[in-house]
Amino acid sequence: MKTTLELPDDLMREVKIRAAQQGRKMKDIMAETLRSGLFPKSAVGQAPKPRITKHPTLGHLVVTGTPNAPASSMTIEQILQLEQDALYQEDLQRAGISL
Repeated sequence: MKTTLELPDDLMREVKIRAAQQGRKMKDIMAETLRSGLFPKSAVGQAPKPRITKHPTLGHLVVTGTPNAPASSMTIEQILQLEQDALYQEDLQRAGISL
């Protein structure tokens, strides 16, 4: 969509310089800049955070991952194996052993 904007000369100079340095079109630089201002990285492009709640009767913390989290398609055995592998690697690092 075409539109007309009245922008300060120094700002347009910076946009032109950036476009030339990056070998991109000015319209692409402007669109990217507008998007990043309207939709900051904290809202777009990052994975949703897991939800952490307290179990109502037992009192321990419960972490609920997102539906597309890798662990959601893994078996308990696979998850336990990952945990064991991580603990093993930590033990090796503490002992100063590298494989």
